[in-house]
Amino acid sequence: MRSFVFLLTLALISLPVKPVLAQSDPDYQIEVENNTICSFINSNHVNIRRSPNNRSPVVTRLNRGDVVRAVRQQGNWVEIAARDSGRSPSPYSPLQGWVLNQYINGCSEDQFDRWRP
Repeated sequence: MRSFVFLLTLALISLPVKPVLAQSDPDYQIEVENNTICSFINSNHVNIRRSPNNRSPVVTRLNRGDVVRAVRQQGNWVEIAARDSGRSPSPYSPLQGWVLNQYINGCSEDQFDRWRP
């Protein structure tokens, strides 16, 4: 039993760890600003899912007017990387998930239909 626990501990220690940047970390704020697109949710009670499919677990629900930072589109799904409070000094808070493209628009006029096929 001890050897099993030792091997399990060794396996867990050797797993790669992806650093998580804190919301207040300036690097996180800069990374979000530079690598995402301002977007907003256009309906109420919109499911944000863990993966880009309807069977995936719901991470959270957002409402009309909630501002998010979107990363990319995959089929009819848009990946979200953060919520945007608009308040300095740390407007962005982590939010990893996917939303159907019919429930999200770009913030600016030239980006408004960005997520449509």
